[in-house]
Amino acid sequence: MKKCVLEEKLNNYENIVRAIIETFNNIDFHIIVETTIHKKILKFDPKNKFDNDLINDLKLIINDFAKSYSTKPITFDIYKELVKPPKPKSFRNNEIGILADKLISSKFEELKHKLKIIEKFERLNLNGYPDEVIFDKQGRTTYLEVKTTSRRETGSPRDFFFSPLTNSKKKITDDARHLLLCFDIDEIEEKHFLITGWCLIDLFDVKVTMKPEFNTNNLELYKPEHIIYEQTFN
Repeated sequence: MKKCVLEEKLNNYENIVRAIIETFNNIDFHIIVETTIHKKILKFDPKNKFDNDLINDLKLIINDFAKSYSTKPITFDIYKELVKPPKPKSFRNNEIGILADKLISSKFEELKHKLKIIEKFERLNLNGYPDEVIFDKQGRTTYLEVKTTSRRETGSPRDFFFSPLTNSKKKITDDARHLLLCFDIDEIEEKHFLITGWCLIDLFDVKVTMKPEFNTNNLELYKPEHIIYEQTFN
């Protein structure tokens, strides 16, 4: 009897896990945000004047940063000078994205007298998605995530990821457009990177897939009943 109950329980769990994985495979990003954060993602509309004004303002800000490092390489020394601690153990693509994320908002301050619609550009200091928030003169909000890549045609499922946890819930407080800014970079020699271009992506209907993960904490992990052998040194 006990064996039958256990088998039935395992079968139920198997069906539940399979259903969850299948449900959250290749699903529009806006659905995930709207069902977990309870804020709407607004799709970019190329026919909307204010959306186009927003993109033109972003072009000014981003090009001013990107062109600076399209001929002058970003080195580890430049990174350490411009990005305060914590210092990375290595210097790779990801660190170029961190540098861009930290400097883009300062470019807004330098250029805001030339902008049509962007009124405020803030870096969100908490870890997790998104990196920046933009407010415009029409009372609209736009969230911006900053990434870098050296090869658009290859990658991994974690090239872009979103966890609807505490930090993201604190950051995403408005219905808004959600854009991703990606810098194309080339490592011309070891730890010397040039920006070769950039693009803006509307995340509204980008397809995402949930990566199942089960976790626990130390209180559960190190319970005496789980430990089969232990050695301590005084």
